[in-house]
Amino acid sequence: MLAEAGLALLKLLLGLAVFAVLGYVGKRYDKRIAGVLLTFPILNGIGILTGSDPLAVADSIYAVVVFNGLLLFLMIALCNALPPRDASPNVKLVIRLVFWTAAWAVGAPLVIVWRDHLPGALGMFLIQCCIAAIAIFLFWQPDRHDAPNAASHTTPSSGHLRALIAFWSDRSGLWRLALFALSFGILLFATYSYESKWVGMLSALPVPGLFAVATLSVVEKKEYFVRMRDTVLLGPFSVIVFNWLYVQTVMRLPAAPFERMAIGIIMMLLLLLADALFIFWSTPLLARLFSRVIAARRGASA
Repeated sequence: MLAEAGLALLKLLLGLAVFAVLGYVGKRYDKRIAGVLLTFPILNGIGILTGSDPLAVADSIYAVVVFNGLLLFLMIALCNALPPRDASPNVKLVIRLVFWTAAWAVGAPLVIVWRDHLPGALGMFLIQCCIAAIAIFLFWQPDRHDAPNAASHTTPSSGHLRALIAFWSDRSGLWRLALFALSFGILLFATYSYESKWVGMLSALPVPGLFAVATLSVVEKKEYFVRMRDTVLLGPFSVIVFNWLYVQTVMRLPAAPFERMAIGIIMMLLLLLADALFIFWSTPLLARLFSRVIAARRGASA
């Protein structure tokens, strides 16, 4: 019981941290990077480590994360489509969360039901390549000022920390953090009631991403907010790679419960850190490349 409570607390703290960072990065730092981070696999590793069948959990995640990317893409593209338009920001936030979580609750179980008919990690990676390439070709928005927050990239880390705290410390920010914690707690309770493939589905629920998109949609102008849509479909690539690497690690952990849990959590955190560093390094490079290619193609066709 104590171990389960400790894991639940760890999940809550990690999820809350990712949600807080996503909101800040999307508002103050770089929306392209925030778009990739929307599917960041913060819960996936815990699901793989604690599931009775790690391979089944990972196998479910590969498919669900592709669905997650498509859902978040639509959520960003249609962020202002839900009524009421004249409601307060917090009411809009709740309505958008309820609607898009319900959409996920319908689509993700269907993915799990049909999972045996879908390919494994490599196949889902290739499917995601096709989806991302089509979306980039059709919808990418080149920007001559593709890094409008470049000055903030050079801000010392202590400055970012102060800005992060200030961003969430007002009344609205604290209310949104509390709502996230409550919703996340309900999810954690549900994850202890299902078999491995359903644990995989629940651990792939992008709670921080859904909350971050809903939050930013009520505090950000759509013409800037849409830049997250351009990169959200790049996120599932790192999730698939992370989960494949981590499940290989988990399968080789010692059998002793304490050693397995301790080493598994340390390896998970190291892989998550490596994933985050890669995203922060590679996303601006890819964004500039895609912007140049798409701008040149559209200029040639004009």
